[in-house]
Amino acid sequence: MCGIAGYFGSSKLAPSLTSINNCLKLMKRRGPDHQNFNIQNFNNRRMITLHSRLSIIDPKKISNQPMEDDTGIIAFNGEIYNYLELKKQLNLKNLKTNSDTEVLMKYLKIKKNIPDDDLDGMWAYSYFDKNSKKLFLSRDRFGEKPLYYKIDKDSFYYGSNINYIIALSNKKKIFDEEKIYKFISLGFKSLFLNDNTFIENIKVLPPSHVMQVDFQNKRKLFRYWDYKKKILKKKYTYNEAKNITKNLIKTEFKKRYRSDFKVSCLLSGGIDSTAIAAYSYKNKTSLDFFSINSQDLNYNERPRINKFCQKYKSKSNFVKMNQLNNYFFLEKIIKETNFPLSSISYLVYAHLNKVINKKGLRVVMTGLGGDEIFGGYYTHQMNYLVSKIKDKKFVEYYNNWDQHVKPLVRSKVLSNLDEYIKLSKSKYSSFHEKSEIDKFINYNKKKNIVVKNNKFYKNFFRNGLAIDMFRDTLPPQLLSSDQISMFFSIENRAPFLSHKIYNFINSLPDEYLIRDGYGKSILRDSLKGLVPKEILKFREKIGFYADLDSFFDRKNSKFKDMLFQSKLINSFLEIKNINDLLEKDKLNNAESKFIFCILNLAILSSK
Repeated sequence: MCGIAGYFGSSKLAPSLTSINNCLKLMKRRGPDHQNFNIQNFNNRRMITLHSRLSIIDPKKISNQPMEDDTGIIAFNGEIYNYLELKKQLNLKNLKTNSDTEVLMKYLKIKKNIPDDDLDGMWAYSYFDKNSKKLFLSRDRFGEKPLYYKIDKDSFYYGSNINYIIALSNKKKIFDEEKIYKFISLGFKSLFLNDNTFIENIKVLPPSHVMQVDFQNKRKLFRYWDYKKKILKKKYTYNEAKNITKNLIKTEFKKRYRSDFKVSCLLSGGIDSTAIAAYSYKNKTSLDFFSINSQDLNYNERPRINKFCQKYKSKSNFVKMNQLNNYFFLEKIIKETNFPLSSISYLVYAHLNKVINKKGLRVVMTGLGGDEIFGGYYTHQMNYLVSKIKDKKFVEYYNNWDQHVKPLVRSKVLSNLDEYIKLSKSKYSSFHEKSEIDKFINYNKKKNIVVKNNKFYKNFFRNGLAIDMFRDTLPPQLLSSDQISMFFSIENRAPFLSHKIYNFINSLPDEYLIRDGYGKSILRDSLKGLVPKEILKFREKIGFYADLDSFFDRKNSKFKDMLFQSKLINSFLEIKNINDLLEKDKLNNAESKFIFCILNLAILSSK
């Protein structure tokens, strides 16, 4: 894991050496092992490439970046999981390093600068083609690694972090009030409704794309991967599909365990994290496990974690939520990235990462993406019911949900099918908690929020999965995961995010995912014998979570001072109603998320 940044444009407008060095200092957290830059000049144009390295594969100095050969210059953040296979496939010989970076550089030359289906990994890279004098920027299929850019007259800037662009451009930041308003009104699911960031004129490069920038600053955007549902040549029975899923996960996970340093894994007691942990034993890979030591019975998964550890004669490091000064940490990470955290869960994630860092570990694995691929959220169960209303088996599907799932759901909307159907027809169909926090928002400031209702698929269930996968749920989680892990100089990996796993599961019948009232049915069944049955039979969705009161004393005057420190954010709020809310004995999930959202924005916009 690393940091990248750069400039391409007029030599007269190019960043000074002071600005370059200031940027490299900021980049040290993402890459503490080495920082360097490369400058190319031609035809009154300048191309500057910056890189900071966190060594994971081939930690020798010769693998430092930016890396250059006779045809190109690369700065790369991420991992190419199948770099060993690509070496053989492309017959790459006489390489100078054992790194995945050099393999990627040679790969791009062969593939004419555009990733193909055979590239497997997570990445954000810049590649300058010396022959064509063109710059190519790319992000991986699911957007695991961040990349931002800014166009300013005859200058093009990019970076893994918004602050890198600000440092290179040496321009004052201006907040995007529309973005702030959407985040207040709609929460973290609004973060990627478009490519805007919280800073005006700085954009997000979309996942699954390559941006080409030529020496005249003309740009083209290419989509290199299509997420659309694949039609299988053969229709598989459930048992056949289950066995293919099992073998596919084993193969894809094996590549994702590769590292020249020991790897850690978050163990929650849920299906996704225990699948990663279980397959590490199957692949004879030693992982260090870390879990939450939760005092809240609602979020305590120790019994299932212990079942897993007993099965594999292993142990997990249980981490107490007392590792950080929560406000100080939140302030520091938001200021360093110019992005809020998506949810309170990521404070939990931060406590875990701090302990992982203290133990000298450089890689952490999480189960991100498992819910979105296999249908693990309560909303997915509701979407399945809506899609099956006209099905002759609907009563059976509904009864399974009513008996097994509904009793576990705390949300009013997600436990009432009629209400959910009404919501699904509104323009805020993805934002089921909006009605619970409307009274805390000053709608006189701005009234209309434009939400484009993405139609990934006609099928209501599949469309819901895709919205969560590519817009509402997974992208904000990936961003926060990267923010925090990089704050502690740790590489975060999500093994489920394999396009081969996604393509296969996305091609299967809906009823292979939701079955007998269980979400993730085919994943559960593919893990039989590997994961304890107590985990596979457990239906409640918990994960790494704690409520706001676990981290902050919201009734304390100091907390209120922190919450209301920004005049800009206060102008969007009904302060009196929020003060009344803070005095409640217990906040519900929607209220807790809202207060955390306001706290994040107050920090972001404060001086």
